[in-house]
Amino acid sequence: MERIKEKLQEIEKEYLELQNGVDEYAKNNLSSAELKKRGAKFGIYEQKGKHMMLRLKAVGGELSIKKAKDLAEIMENFKIPYLHLSTRQNYQLHDVEFDNVKPIIETCNSKDMYFRGGGGNTFRSILVSTYTGVDKSNAFDVMPYARMVENEVFFMDKAFTFGRKLKIGFSNCITDEFVMAVQDMGFVAEERNGIKGFKVFSGGGMGRNSRLGYTLIDFLPAENLLKAVKSMIELFYNCGDRTNRMQARLRFLVEKMGINDFRELFYKYFNKESIENGEVKEINYIEKIKNLKTFNFQQHCEEYEIWKDICIEKTKFNDVVSLVLYVKNGDIKREDFKKLTAILEDLNIPFMRATINQNIVLPLIHESALPIIFDFLKKEIPEVVTETFSLSGQIRACVGAKVCTIGIQDSPAVADFIGHELDKLTKEFPQYRKIIFKEAKNIRISGCPSSCAGIPVAPLGFIGLKKRIDGILIDCMQVYIGGILTDTVQALSFEVPNLILPIGDIPEYVKNIFKEYLETLQIYDISFVQFMYEKRLKQFNI
Repeated sequence: MERIKEKLQEIEKEYLELQNGVDEYAKNNLSSAELKKRGAKFGIYEQKGKHMMLRLKAVGGELSIKKAKDLAEIMENFKIPYLHLSTRQNYQLHDVEFDNVKPIIETCNSKDMYFRGGGGNTFRSILVSTYTGVDKSNAFDVMPYARMVENEVFFMDKAFTFGRKLKIGFSNCITDEFVMAVQDMGFVAEERNGIKGFKVFSGGGMGRNSRLGYTLIDFLPAENLLKAVKSMIELFYNCGDRTNRMQARLRFLVEKMGINDFRELFYKYFNKESIENGEVKEINYIEKIKNLKTFNFQQHCEEYEIWKDICIEKTKFNDVVSLVLYVKNGDIKREDFKKLTAILEDLNIPFMRATINQNIVLPLIHESALPIIFDFLKKEIPEVVTETFSLSGQIRACVGAKVCTIGIQDSPAVADFIGHELDKLTKEFPQYRKIIFKEAKNIRISGCPSSCAGIPVAPLGFIGLKKRIDGILIDCMQVYIGGILTDTVQALSFEVPNLILPIGDIPEYVKNIFKEYLETLQIYDISFVQFMYEKRLKQFNI
């Protein structure tokens, strides 16, 4: 704790420079670009509408319920209207008044929630498999290792002054949705001969010129984890391109050198590095389960059964499940977040995790508490329940042009239009309701060419742009198909040639694709991801 206090004192000057910049910007004495230079490295950005957005990092999206309550209180005290769950498992405070930036930073710091590296050319938020530690298919729980890395990198100043951002992630098994081949550095848990370790990928990433990464280390013993991360930080700091931003991500260095020469360079850094892991605090899930509240209350209504069918995931623990709370467009209002944290505290739920699909997961909840939380949500936060029965707001989209200063199209609105059409499809094919709901998460909408919604790996994706048609500038989106990341097949999404659709045509296009998918399911079992990949091969042989 003292170590953190000392580091916060060191960067206090930068926090003050940020607040001064915000003040000057508010008076029109500082440009937007200059403000970004001061704030981006803390995950603090200008929004449209003369407000600020503060991105709070959370390893793997995990917040203890105590911290979640603290966050709800901060939102209340500073009149922050809503919280946004990002596609990188962060918690974003939106519509923050200029004068409140520095006070919020100080308040969050006092609650052990820190702003450092949430944006800009820094070591970004660490992705972690949502169900690590509770999933039956776990190799082992990777959350303690991800936390250790985050805690130690916080003190490495070089990690916050790169030429471009560096993203890493941890997966608890090779088939997990967070396939690490699209990270700058990805760690997949493995256990060999009783030794915990990781298969390490590097050189992947999404955005302009997306790339699939390479295997950098076939098996890295867990005891050398921080050594590998620190070596990559040093390598990227020294060798990353600082002159051409468009060529500054790690993947371009790997591509330029070739993976063999890059691996040789990495090992030069690795072999001379002596740093050891910080403390890896294993999570005692059994102890947390003992504290969960149990009930005898029964609930048998049809609505409850549908809700449970869609929202529940089994765990490796008897009578304990994981519960998904579907949050429309990843936005939860201040008063609703406050109510939610209160009921979770009452149920002794230990923590929540934000997901890349912009929802909240409660990894540990006793099955007998499900009727209680269902009734509470239906009465107090009905949107969370009703959204379970509609795909509107459940399709992954970035924040879009209404909020983002570089946005071109209103991506959440497009996602909603698609959701309405797919809702109609669930009425045509009620037997496939759960499948449609599950597979719709593979649709991704981005308001611009940035990769916030994960278009480069989307089975079906759309990127916002404007196109002149018959002399009129039309709101459109470019179509991408066939992105797939499994343990046997990896391919980036394919830009369909000359398929740029007006916004109004997109919902019907998606509905027809899903209809074709459901008709295929009547013949043989196939995932939507595999279906779209086979569609790509059939149409384009690519």
